[in-house]
Amino acid sequence: MLADAPSDEYDEMARDQVVGALRAELAGVQAFTTEVGPPIGNVAGVVMDVWPEADTVALIERIRSAIRTARGDQALRHSGGRPHISLGYGYGSASSDPLNGELRNKVVPRRATLFVDRVHLLDVAWTLDEELGGWRMSWEPVAEIPLGG
Repeated sequence: MLADAPSDEYDEMARDQVVGALRAELAGVQAFTTEVGPPIGNVAGVVMDVWPEADTVALIERIRSAIRTARGDQALRHSGGRPHISLGYGYGSASSDPLNGELRNKVVPRRATLFVDRVHLLDVAWTLDEELGGWRMSWEPVAEIPLGG
């Protein structure tokens, strides 16, 4: 997450600097395979943890280095937490028991192989959707950076 300014304050030159730094930093990173799962419902939605996580953590650190190069330390206000894939986000309060029961009983196998060979830079936006009664997340592609050049 680039946290130094809202994305609408990034002009084309600023985006090009981030993309260039990512391309340079990721050119030496080779594609890798890992696993994700099982899906877990929690207070924020549904996530699948990445395991083994060593290659993913190394990739994240290279991405953070590129962001630091392009935008400085002020752009790195969030660690992102444990490597994961979000399947959905929750809004409001509810019991996660029914969701976790469905996930456990209907999602088989519990883990999936994930081949990582590129990084997508996205412009992510959260907007209040009156009709939905909550927040809507959307994203627009900015760049796709292949690993290994």
